[in-house]
Amino acid sequence: MDLATVFLSSMQEFLVQLVGFVPKLIVALIIWIIGKYLISWAVMLLKKVKLPDVKPLKKLVTTFIWAVEPIGKIILVLVVLDYLGIGRTVIQALLSGLSFAIAIALGIAFGRALESDAKDLVSEVKKHLEK
Repeated sequence: MDLATVFLSSMQEFLVQLVGFVPKLIVALIIWIIGKYLISWAVMLLKKVKLPDVKPLKKLVTTFIWAVEPIGKIILVLVVLDYLGIGRTVIQALLSGLSFAIAIALGIAFGRALESDAKDLVSEVKKHLEK
């Protein structure tokens, strides 16, 4: 096989896969548009909620409105990625990276917090070993 034949067969396979993927991409785009519309509609409805002049309830509704939009967008992104077949891989990678970062942060925090206690323990052990 020469280089031109390999290139043409590779391009043909690429185009076949691309044509098979385009409908999925269009449906994912439709899901995205409808999802964004539904999220904005839900936020608009929540903003129209009228409560009596009870300050804690108004604060609760404001906080809920503040949280609905980003959480809805995150869920929408995960739904679209899952529909495209890459959602689980992305979630696993993000969770692995997040858990690793949290473990490092906790290790550093506890290490720095217990540093003086560790020095005291080492000095006590040295005193007992020297006797």
